[in-house]
Amino acid sequence: MNPGGPLIASASTAAGERVEADPFAADIARLLMTFLVVVAIDLVVVSSLTHRLRFWFPLWLDPQWDTRADPWVVYSQSYFAGIFLLPLLCRLIDRDFLAQAGPPARAVFWSVCAAVFAFVLWWKGSLMLQYHKQYEMLGWAALTLIVWKAIRASGILPPWVRGLSRRRMLGALLFAIAIFFLAMSIVDPLVQLGLQHLPWSSGLAIEIGFFIPAGIILMILSRRLAA
Repeated sequence: MNPGGPLIASASTAAGERVEADPFAADIARLLMTFLVVVAIDLVVVSSLTHRLRFWFPLWLDPQWDTRADPWVVYSQSYFAGIFLLPLLCRLIDRDFLAQAGPPARAVFWSVCAAVFAFVLWWKGSLMLQYHKQYEMLGWAALTLIVWKAIRASGILPPWVRGLSRRRMLGALLFAIAIFFLAMSIVDPLVQLGLQHLPWSSGLAIEIGFFIPAGIILMILSRRLAA
């Protein structure tokens, strides 16, 4: 029996616990935590207080929800937390991946970020105006900022983040977003057109026109980061 065995094991465990998380991986984890907390507050807390299920895709559950006097499901805008966090994501990528890149490359990157953010804000913002939810959108912006600052101040990080490289974290994030976009470009039309028998709409056209190319591009980028 080796008397030093337990001591060596304890020292190795302690050293593993002291492994510093990569700043980029840590901040991305906090972004994800912020998004999930805001969505959970909307889905659980606000739905309970209003006695109505708040759902991103109410047409999936009730095609006539917006014409009912007292609908049981309503359109939720908590996904705006992800939209509001997009400029911060771009800032983190610029900080940790493009710091050594030349001004032209960074200018192209920020131009793409600005164009995507403006398009998504116009696309989803028009829905806010359509359903008179513009003030609620501002509320989600304020809540997202509060939750983000609270999570950063707390220093809480999931254990799996420690030791995770920034390339692997960014690749996994882009892969997950790509899967969501590509899946939604199939599932949403199937449910609306096939299950609920709704007519084709400009909203579906915009959604598919954005989700498919964006999903393919993000998938390619995620595979290159994983290489």
